[in-house]
Amino acid sequence: MRRSEVPLVDLDGCRLTAKTNLRFLLFFFVFLLSLHSLFAAPVPTPVPQKLTDTPSDQSIRVRVSGGKEYCYAPVFVRVGGYVYIDNCSSSKVQSGRYDVFQRIGWNIKNVWLCMTAPGSVTGIDGSGSANWDYIMLRPCVINDPNQRWIVQGRALYTADGKFRVKDYGWYAYISKNAGDYYDHTLDPSMDHWVGTIATPGNMSFKTSVGWKFVTSSGFDMYYISDNGSKSDVFDLYYNPENGHIARYFPTSGLLTCMSSEQSPSEDWNWVEWRFCYDVVFKEKHRGSWDVSFLFGREGPIFDRYGNILRITQYGPNWGRPYTAKPDYVKQDTANSPKSEFVLSYDIERWNRYVMANAEEALTYCPAPGKEPSVSGPQKRVKWTLPPDFELTEEWKRRLYAIATSTDGSWVLVGMCGTCFLQTLQMIAELQEGYPGSPRTSGGYFFDTAPDTNPFISLRRRSRQLYRELQLSVIVDGVLLTQADDLVTALARSAATVTQAALPNFTWSLSAIAIGQTAIHSAIRGLLRAPAGTIWVALAFYTLPDGRRVGHAVPILRSSGGLIVIPANLPTYTTSFQDFSLELSPLIDSDAILRQIAHQEGVTYDALATVQLTGVASRPLSVTISQNNCTGEGEGRRGSGREPRSSLLNQCMSGRCTLL
Repeated sequence: MRRSEVPLVDLDGCRLTAKTNLRFLLFFFVFLLSLHSLFAAPVPTPVPQKLTDTPSDQSIRVRVSGGKEYCYAPVFVRVGGYVYIDNCSSSKVQSGRYDVFQRIGWNIKNVWLCMTAPGSVTGIDGSGSANWDYIMLRPCVINDPNQRWIVQGRALYTADGKFRVKDYGWYAYISKNAGDYYDHTLDPSMDHWVGTIATPGNMSFKTSVGWKFVTSSGFDMYYISDNGSKSDVFDLYYNPENGHIARYFPTSGLLTCMSSEQSPSEDWNWVEWRFCYDVVFKEKHRGSWDVSFLFGREGPIFDRYGNILRITQYGPNWGRPYTAKPDYVKQDTANSPKSEFVLSYDIERWNRYVMANAEEALTYCPAPGKEPSVSGPQKRVKWTLPPDFELTEEWKRRLYAIATSTDGSWVLVGMCGTCFLQTLQMIAELQEGYPGSPRTSGGYFFDTAPDTNPFISLRRRSRQLYRELQLSVIVDGVLLTQADDLVTALARSAATVTQAALPNFTWSLSAIAIGQTAIHSAIRGLLRAPAGTIWVALAFYTLPDGRRVGHAVPILRSSGGLIVIPANLPTYTTSFQDFSLELSPLIDSDAILRQIAHQEGVTYDALATVQLTGVASRPLSVTISQNNCTGEGEGRRGSGREPRSSLLNQCMSGRCTLL
């Protein structure tokens, strides 16, 4: 028996033998972008959904302690932006919005700025040591609890109800002393405004963009700013709808955005900072950045052309960001540059939400608006197989149907190979159906059919994801740090796209085992894992004729050993009887390695695994949902589209208490 193989990588010096081989090895990994969640249910059920309300922006009118009517006016003074209590006829007064995320904001020169409680009082992103302080204007974001407000008895309070908005010296402030003067309330004419759960002006995030400078004792963190890198955390603002990464000037209310100045004809160029706005353009531009290729919250950042952001670690331009073509990165070694950045944990949560929504893998639709109660019986989220699981005849036939859905050709789509496509379909369907009966037709990602290219079905069923796979070549073999080698970079890419494809789960990338001793040790480590554990195995080996190939298969830890499920097997090479015999548990490392390669005489060069380790915590699906998110049924919700603020649902609780 002999499965279809594809030559991939020359591990001597970690170079690829040809550009096509490089492309395939990466194609081999990123298929995972087309995966759905493992929370599967077969029958869609319509669910009630309600879009956010059309905004009723108006001047925010308040009654001060003397009973007179005044209005909130966003103003900028020498020390920053604040909320001033002004005559309603003043030119400084502007229409404000109370949106679905509990934010109160103003669109000032196409920049959305929100009332922000001082952390010096609340203790959120601040010391909490001050007794009182003024409310500030900051860029509207959805991950700052200081920007969330509730209305009780026409009085404004922070979302936790602890601090009431007051005014002193005609500026709005909050105090720990509820008796401090002066209280004010919203005018009754604001009742409709309060009741409008308005579409938000943006869905931006506050984050930093850090990088690690490795030292002999560990590493130091530095943070990108508009003036080089800083040792202190430097707040930036990421707008996922236009890709802007901006800094804020508090005394003017303006933003400047990190801008890629590299033209298509240049190998590299320095990044500049240019004034920008909360405007969503139809096309990407030089201020647009892609932060979706992070593993966790670490990884590369790309500009609109797929150039990679880099930072210098030495030399006269230390800490200055620039962009470079991926092909140029291989020779870009002066001053030890790197392209591995660390962003906010909330960016990781956003990336998981975006992929789950696109794959219709969200748990909720619409979002409940707050974390569901843990009281009462709870549905256990399955992320391992039962410790005593056994593959029945039905399941073996289903796995055989998946493994033989191939015409034996070397199929490339974006960065995917047939063996990986089949591997993930096997794992997905086991998670979906076991211990019940398996599917008998169709498929989780592609429709099974013997001796047929599975990508034909994948493309028909999910054209958008198929096209996205074709565009995934921007991650072509980029080494993020000087310490990386090609195998490490490829393994990291596999882990990154696995997280993107299965966003509701956490995954762990193993150490890269290189050489026979390390590879056998890695197999013994798998045998020590608990029964029910699931891996995607990534194997690199040399055939007797000298060709180097890459392969992916599912590995399941059973009570009797490791079950290695063959993949990419045309029916003319393997009968069901032979396939069934190969699903017996194995405990000998040599036998396991032969089963992974599925033939004799190979020499292993490297082995890695990506293990399913748990369920992602604090999913944004609790507090965000896009309209038309019915998806494929319970636990398989999502709109299948890129999130837009204009398409947000209200939460079941009305406004959404995000984060």
